[in-house]
Amino acid sequence: MKTTFTPNLIKELKAFYVERLVDNMDVKDLVTYVTDDMDNYVEGQTDEEFLIEAQNYWDDGFDDVVEEIKEYADCDFKKPIEERRNAI
Repeated sequence: MKTTFTPNLIKELKAFYVERLVDNMDVKDLVTYVTDDMDNYVEGQTDEEFLIEAQNYWDDGFDDVVEEIKEYADCDFKKPIEERRNAI
């Protein structure tokens, strides 16, 4: 290559690459990417960190969400998480 890749050129090339990559994704690709990224993010948290974040997200509805999830987790008809994700 004849081009000298300065830190600024690499920074701009990275930004352009990401912009084009995202522009060329369809909605399903974007949902899959964000879902995978968020899965990795919450899996990297401690249980305490996650619970604080979940409480902040659902605010006053947190206890209701927990009750719904408890009921669903114990039911006989639920689909595996992977199968539910593939339906998105």
